[in-house]
Amino acid sequence: MSDIIVLADDPDLAHLIDLIDILPHPRVTGFWGEGSNSISSKLGYRIKEILRGRGQAADVDYLAVYVLKYLGHGNKHITEEQITRHLTGVGGLPAAGHAWVEDATRTAWTLVTRYSLPSWRRGIQSPGQAWIED
Repeated sequence: MSDIIVLADDPDLAHLIDLIDILPHPRVTGFWGEGSNSISSKLGYRIKEILRGRGQAADVDYLAVYVLKYLGHGNKHITEEQITRHLTGVGGLPAAGHAWVEDATRTAWTLVTRYSLPSWRRGIQSPGQAWIED
């Protein structure tokens, strides 16, 4: 895996960006919040790095974690109901909001495990190694 990650390198990343694109514009403060601590500013920094061709594994990982934290299933920041009301072109269809949250959560989790799993293994290089050590 190269140090720089662009959408063409990772179809899951491209899909997550597509999902985010059908949410309101980043300047819609009624959805994203206001100021430098808004959810759009947290996501935006990482998205911009990726789209400008400077994205690294940490950018993808942080973006995915932010999606899980702020938009994923069961979060308390932007609820599934808010997402349902604001999905572009869907017109408040509850099943679409539910599907968006499920898809975004699954895709973000795939990216988090892809880019973070080596560090989560606590230095163990081979998957499952802890189970076969004596």
